[in-house]
Amino acid sequence: MLEGLAARARDPKRKAEYEAELACPPCPPALGHVWNAFARLAARRSAGFSGNPISFLEIDAFQRVTGFRLLPLEVRLIEELDDLQRQINSEKVD
Repeated sequence: MLEGLAARARDPKRKAEYEAELACPPCPPALGHVWNAFARLAARRSAGFSGNPISFLEIDAFQRVTGFRLLPLEVRLIEELDDLQRQINSEKVD
């Protein structure tokens, strides 16, 4: 998403902000499946005035529907990624 925003940005300052957000270390290959699961879950989160946390029910349904099994540690990583994303989103609104 950020790559598309950076490519379409007309304001040089805004483009630089998007590019700065993209300048981060790549996801370790061993965690790529966790990031993919998080991204899929986050894209379908229930909405409200602010993004609701990804629930255990949603994670359970994701695993049942996709057949993708997550270890307890991987579920915890998804929770932490979700908390971080919601924190960052709330700071942008403030």
